[in-house]
Amino acid sequence: MQILYHPPQNLLSDYIQHIVYVNGTIDMPHINELPEGGVNLVIELNEHTTNYVYSEGIKKQPNKIKKAWITGFQKQSLIYKNNQNSRIISVRFKPGGFFMLTKTPINVIPFAGIEAIEILGDSFKACYQEVLNSKSIVDSFKAIEGYFLKKSFEFSIEQKVIEFASLNAHQPLDWVVEKTGYSQKHFIHLHKKLTGFTPKYFQRVKRLQNVIKVLQHHTGRIDWFALLNRYGYFDQAHLSKDFKAITGLTPTEYLIAMKANNYNKEISDMVFNPPFQEIRK
Repeated sequence: MQILYHPPQNLLSDYIQHIVYVNGTIDMPHINELPEGGVNLVIELNEHTTNYVYSEGIKKQPNKIKKAWITGFQKQSLIYKNNQNSRIISVRFKPGGFFMLTKTPINVIPFAGIEAIEILGDSFKACYQEVLNSKSIVDSFKAIEGYFLKKSFEFSIEQKVIEFASLNAHQPLDWVVEKTGYSQKHFIHLHKKLTGFTPKYFQRVKRLQNVIKVLQHHTGRIDWFALLNRYGYFDQAHLSKDFKAITGLTPTEYLIAMKANNYNKEISDMVFNPPFQEIRK
């Protein structure tokens, strides 16, 4: 598998966390995409390839998606059917970044996995073709950056508020709201508009992602008590409940997936394994 990370140009770095290219074959039927607090624009480089995403569980009918789609704001993990012909570029936006560049409120996007053109309109068609026609992946990165550099850049106190909330997601929510100077009602509305999450759920996602990052790089025995205490979980049952609700896996199942595939350490919001019931077969 080939994975290339690209940091955005300075003007875009306030809005985009990174752009990553992924190409390669992994012998497994499904891949999980975890929510992480930011929006993803995923671009399929094989023009005639159809991808399938299960947004309501593996037993439901999958959505067919082509060309490019938007994810990341879903409350639970998405499950992709692993497409051996897929080559993708994923643009990860910082919390609030997608809204600031596209002026699209995240809470009006009907579902994760929606085709990007339905949200971004015809202007994205030209960008997509330029990405496909690029002679190298570096040129594809430049084409994507060029598309977003055409957007208006204005200072926004709203984005700074969300950035502050993201950086302080470990703090009590009442403290965060008080520091913003907004009423709780206004803050909740703003947070949903820019991230798709309520502030409370956003904090759950960010806290769990901190735990996941520790698990990704652990060696040897895990000190679960220290982990629970560090990130404010009441007990192991509390962590397991959050883990299952958001990722679809228990902590133990996630660790099994981690050991099964080293690529889980390279892309933090993806789990390269089938749903756990298939591991047991």
